[in-house]
Amino acid sequence: MENYPSDERLALRAATLDDLEDIATVAQEGFPDDPEFNYRFPHRHEYPEDNRKWILQEYREYLEQPDKYAVNIVTASDNDDKAIALSIWDVSISKAHQGGDLGVPDNPLEEPRRHDVNATHFREFKKTMSQYFDTHFGKYGDSQIHLWLLATHPHFRRRGAGTRLCRWGLERASRMTLHTTVLASPMGKRLYEGLDFTICGSFIIQADGEEEKLKLWAMMESMPRGGWNPFGWIFRLLRRS
Repeated sequence: MENYPSDERLALRAATLDDLEDIATVAQEGFPDDPEFNYRFPHRHEYPEDNRKWILQEYREYLEQPDKYAVNIVTASDNDDKAIALSIWDVSISKAHQGGDLGVPDNPLEEPRRHDVNATHFREFKKTMSQYFDTHFGKYGDSQIHLWLLATHPHFRRRGAGTRLCRWGLERASRMTLHTTVLASPMGKRLYEGLDFTICGSFIIQADGEEEKLKLWAMMESMPRGGWNPFGWIFRLLRRS
C-alpha cells in the first residue's frame, strides 16, 4: 500500500446538502478518467450542463437517504475547506434505494431524458452491477457495508484522501463486525488491494452485439478485522428489530 504522509490540510466529515455543488464538481472532475464513466457518459463534453444536472440529482438522492447511505467527503484548507474527495457507502443493504431513473428509463423503448449518456451502456451497467452484487455479496445482506462510489478531484490526488475515505468504512466495519465490499474499477482495484481487500471474482459488462466492454472486480475485506465484536452483533440485531 502507498503510505502518504499525514496531510494536516485535509479533513474528513459527513457531507450535507450544503455540500451538494462541491460534491458534483468532484464527481464531474474526478470520475471521467475512470473507464466506467466513459462507458456510460461518452457525450458529457458535448453536454456538460446536462451531465452536471443529473450528477446533482444523483447525489441529492444519496444525501436525502441518511439511513441507507453514508456520504462522506474530504475537504482541504487549500481549497477553501471545500470537498476534494467523496465516498458513498451503503450502510443498510436491505433498505431499497429511493430515487428516480436518473434520466434513463429501464424500458429500452423509452427515450432517455438526458443527452450525455449512452443509454444502452447505462442500462447494461446498471443491470450487470446489480446482478454481480447479488452473486458475490448478496449472501452477506446487512452483515456488510458496500462502497459504491469513491472519487478524488484530479488536482488533489496522491495526498491520501481516497485512503482516508476507505479507512472510514473499514473502521466502521471493524467496530460493527461487518464485511466490507466493493465492485472495483481498474482505477480503484490497486487502492483496495493495498488496503487488504481480496478479489472474489471478476466480471464483464458488455452490451449484446458490441465489442466495447468493461472489466470489474468483486472485492472484499472480510470481518472481523480486529476479532469478534459482540457489540457489533448486538447493534445489527437492534437495527433489524
